[in-house]
Amino acid sequence: MKYAFDIGGTKIEFGVFSDQGEILHRQKVATPLEDRDSFTGAIADLVLAADAQFGNASAGKARPPVGISFAGGLDPESGAVISANVPPIKGWPIGAGLSAVLQRPVRVENDADCFALAEACLGAGQGHRTVFAIILGTGVGGGIVVDGHFIGGRSGIRGEWGHGNDISGPLMRHGIKARQCGCGGAACLDPWGAARGMERIHAALHGKDLSSQEITTAWRAGNGNALKTIDVFVDLVAGQLRLMVNVLDPDIIPVGGGLAAEPGLIARIDAVVRTNVLGRYDQALVVPGHFFADGGLRGAALLHDAAI
Repeated sequence: MKYAFDIGGTKIEFGVFSDQGEILHRQKVATPLEDRDSFTGAIADLVLAADAQFGNASAGKARPPVGISFAGGLDPESGAVISANVPPIKGWPIGAGLSAVLQRPVRVENDADCFALAEACLGAGQGHRTVFAIILGTGVGGGIVVDGHFIGGRSGIRGEWGHGNDISGPLMRHGIKARQCGCGGAACLDPWGAARGMERIHAALHGKDLSSQEITTAWRAGNGNALKTIDVFVDLVAGQLRLMVNVLDPDIIPVGGGLAAEPGLIARIDAVVRTNVLGRYDQALVVPGHFFADGGLRGAALLHDAAI
């Protein structure tokens, strides 16, 4: 049995998994943001309740390990949280800290890495050697798994293909002014390449605020403004993604996040990417992830597996 958490800025999702990967229990609570004691208390309450429910609280019984997926980075030497949208855990060695509180092994990884692990081991990437999984949700993220292992991570940050690029040229070509990214970059993909980015593109082009779901619905119905928005969105995303394909030569790119629920959009991105890369890809490369809605949680449950 394994316990897993997916921790975000608004909610904590907890899951109990069998050794075969079956979800036995799932629960969500609001993320405490006021102080670390409240945060660790919420985690401990969920774990202790599960121990009692599944008979893991008795003396001498092995306590299930805990895997944690969270939106942020970890210092590879100290284990301290480098960045996160949960203020109480910034600068804190969350794995060691929670291990002491919960009295069991705790392993922590970035949510995009956990999604990549879930897809590589159990999802769309199963049977493939190099899996580059991407997130198109609130922002743009990514994780890389090769032969069942994470790669890189000297700085604690990896797979962040939404940052450090300069898309001011493509934006200008479409008549859109670049905006500073939250990371400090002048013209990163992140503010434009996910659901919020699609909404910004539509507002910049047409002066109207619509949700990404409203835009994609209108696009499927053939609305002219939505068609233009999707054209620009695909151009921006595929333009940066093809660079990653040329660098990594992945076997498959599973997509997570809210926009992965739009298979037509993912197929459009896939077609543009495969047309504009150096390598030959006869089969679909960019595909909706099998676990696009909960890959972080499922990946967290795999963190203690011996092969990882």
